[in-house]
Amino acid sequence: MKHKAILAIFLMMSPVALLAAQKNSGSVTFSKTVTVNGTQIPPGDYRVEWKGTAPSVEVTILKAGKVVASSPATLVPGKTGLDGAFEAKDGANDSHILDVIDWANFSLRFDQAKGGTANTAE
Repeated sequence: MKHKAILAIFLMMSPVALLAAQKNSGSVTFSKTVTVNGTQIPPGDYRVEWKGTAPSVEVTILKAGKVVASSPATLVPGKTGLDGAFEAKDGANDSHILDVIDWANFSLRFDQAKGGTANTAE
């Protein structure tokens, strides 16, 4: 009987533990150079981490464990149908300003690109 009670408590806590253990991070591959908060990031594979109370978060983009750029962003929950895709807006001098990174269940929206034309890249 005691074992059933312990098992029941463990099973009830499992979803809570999974949510608490969920990382605030994801991966993205930039297929072209993008600009984040004034920093140009060359094409390649990157780790994206964020901290803060949603919806406003502070995003850090890392390459090989080293910070490449950081910027404020808005965390938007919702299914996107994408995983690690990004969108950039055209900026001055043929630059591409990072606008959105989409993952399966949420997006990070960067409020750094005022104006411009949206381009989608995967």
